[in-house]
Amino acid sequence: MTRSCSAVGCSTRDTVLSRERGLSFHQFPTDTIQRSKWIRAVNRVDPRSKKIWIPGPGAILCSKHFQESDFESYGVRRKLKKGAVPSLFLCKVLTSGCKHNCVFWGLGI
Repeated sequence: MTRSCSAVGCSTRDTVLSRERGLSFHQFPTDTIQRSKWIRAVNRVDPRSKKIWIPGPGAILCSKHFQESDFESYGVRRKLKKGAVPSLFLCKVLTSGCKHNCVFWGLGI
């Protein structure tokens, strides 16, 4: 089963083609504090309960949501640095109240 990025508005899927294009996919941390930081950064609401979204065991984020400085390289592979928190999100409506670092994939606004 192909997994999709959990960020709101992101349609990136974990496929061979995505990986060939240089994207990487990262599961939510198991460390409680780091996991909470990721959940807050994603700023997603559960549509049923209207409460903060809690990721399931297979939830992932794609590398589009991390700064280049969040990665360290190991040969051909790259890995998130310890403590990295996603910070790049595509906001559907740009408002002064936007809680994300609004970007259009690579271009800060």
